[in-house]
Amino acid sequence: MTRLRAGAVAPAQKPMMLPLVLGLIVGVFSLIGLTPAPAGAAVASKPKVGTCYNYGWQAYQAMSQTGKKVSCGKAHTAKTIAVGKLLSGTTRTEASILRPASAEHISKTCIRALKAKLGSTYAKRNQSAYTTAFYVPNAAQFKAGQRWFRCDVVLPGKGSLKNLPTNRSKFLEGVALTQRTRGCLSGKLLGPYSCLSSHSYKSISAVKKSGTAYPSMASFQRAVAKKCPSRTRAFVAPSKYEWQTGDHWVVCFAKTSK
Repeated sequence: MTRLRAGAVAPAQKPMMLPLVLGLIVGVFSLIGLTPAPAGAAVASKPKVGTCYNYGWQAYQAMSQTGKKVSCGKAHTAKTIAVGKLLSGTTRTEASILRPASAEHISKTCIRALKAKLGSTYAKRNQSAYTTAFYVPNAAQFKAGQRWFRCDVVLPGKGSLKNLPTNRSKFLEGVALTQRTRGCLSGKLLGPYSCLSSHSYKSISAVKKSGTAYPSMASFQRAVAKKCPSRTRAFVAPSKYEWQTGDHWVVCFAKTSK
């Protein structure tokens, strides 16, 4: 599993900004799901785009999971938005899956799929808590020759997943961000998550960073100091893969008391 949104939360660009550093979060794996299936067990088929699941936090952090498929008209915590093919020669190990070429291939596929599924603008999408998780075949599927990866859209909270909108074509098109869908932060949890959970920082705006080459952290900080509202106390910058797909928007976060 990986959270592909949110590159880095960076430290102070103003005297009172809290030095909060979370770093890149691409490729954070749990090894849950590596246990081979029992002998004789049926091998699950390749996933399909549009399938909805109702899985929880442990499954969200897993490398592989089939999850409980549910009707998209009922409550669900994840929806498959893309299915891609692993690069040739990829083995079912974290090192192989997350090697640079593979990480870039998977990340960009999921990033583009998330953009399409959320709709609306970069500014609104990046202020939201929506993100993606990717999964690879389990041991039995891999042994059977399956070499896909799947991208799901999810809405994480603090240690739980929130339900997704039911059967909405584009999650953010034509609707305002709410307490459920807006991105918030704490100093101890990686990446933005739903503001329904307790938090220390709340997204208040997004600003576009100029330039073509991927900026340094110092460059991001200068842009935040110049363009973010004065009450900004933390920010989230795009990852290099997001930047390469056209997302040059930095999110500004204000301190909250919740």
